[in-house]
Amino acid sequence: MAGCTHPESRAEPLFPSVDYVTGETFEVRRCGACGLALTWPPPSPDALGRYYPPAYYGAPGRRRFLGPIEVAQSLLYGWRARHVERLAGGRPGRVLDVGCGRGHLLEAFRRRAWSVEGTELSESSARQPREAFGLQVHVGPLESIALPRGAFDAVTMWHVLEHVPDPVPLLAEIGRLLRPGGVFMVGVPNFGSPEAKATRGGWFHLDVPRHLVHFTPETLRALLAEAGLAEVAASWFAPEFDAFSFVQSAENRLGLRMNLLYDLLRQRAARLGGAGAGVLPSAAALLLAVPLGLAALLVPTVASLAGSGSSLTIYARKP
Repeated sequence: MAGCTHPESRAEPLFPSVDYVTGETFEVRRCGACGLALTWPPPSPDALGRYYPPAYYGAPGRRRFLGPIEVAQSLLYGWRARHVERLAGGRPGRVLDVGCGRGHLLEAFRRRAWSVEGTELSESSARQPREAFGLQVHVGPLESIALPRGAFDAVTMWHVLEHVPDPVPLLAEIGRLLRPGGVFMVGVPNFGSPEAKATRGGWFHLDVPRHLVHFTPETLRALLAEAGLAEVAASWFAPEFDAFSFVQSAENRLGLRMNLLYDLLRQRAARLGGAGAGVLPSAAALLLAVPLGLAALLVPTVASLAGSGSSLTIYARKP
C-alpha cells in the first residue's frame, strides 16, 4: 500500500470522506501491521492537478486568507524559527524547509540571519516563494535533489509529511542531510486526537486525497526512530489551525458543505467552490461560527494542554 510497505490485505477500512474540491469520495484505511492510516485509493500522479487547482495556492503575490489571519501566521512562524534555533545550538545556521509552500517559514528564519533553502515539487509551486521572498527553492522530490550529506543545521516540514506517499525514504534522506546534532521539526495533523475520532470523515485536517498518510503520535514517533532521529520536544499547540479546525470540523459533522467556512474565509482568487454554495448555506456557516468559535477558545486549548490537540509538532535531533 502507498504509505507503508505492507500488503493491501492488511488494510482495515475505517470510514469514507468527501474531497471538498472535487466532491469525490475516498476511504480512510488503517494498516493492521504498522498502524498507519492511509487515504484509499491514493490519486495517481497524472490526476494530482485535479486536487491541487491553481486557486489552492492563491494568486502569486497575493494573500490566500484575510489579512489578520496571515499576520497571526507570520508571528507564529517567527516563534517556531526561534524554537528551532534554540534547539539547534542558539545561533543561526543553515536550514532546509521541505515543501516550503509560500515561503513564510523560511523568511522567518532568514530574518534571524539563517541561510535558507526550500524545496517544492513543481516549478509552478516554487514560483511563489521565489517571487515573494527571492528564496532559493529546489524543485523535485527531496531524494532526487542530491544535496550534500550533513549540510544542514535544521530541516523543517510544516504540515507537509502527510502529503507524501511514502514517508520512510524521505525521513531517511532528512536524517542524511542533517549534521550531527541537527534538528528536525515536523508538524502534522494528529489523527489520534479526540477531535479526529469524534468527527471522522468530516475532520477538517483529514483533507483527502491531498493528505495521504494520517499520523498518530505513536506512528510518527516510530517512523522518526526508524530514521535515526531522537525526539527532544513535542507540542500539541498550533493556534492557527486548532481553533479553526474545531469550528470547521463541527460544521462538517453537522452536515454543511464540506469545509464551506474555510473556503469562504479565503480571498476570492483562492476560493475552491464555496462561493457557489448558495446564500443560505453560506450564511449558516458564518452564523454557526460564532458560538462554535466561543467554544473553540476553550476546547482546543484544553486538548493541547492534555497532549491530545488536533495538531502535533515533534522536534527531533540527529545524534
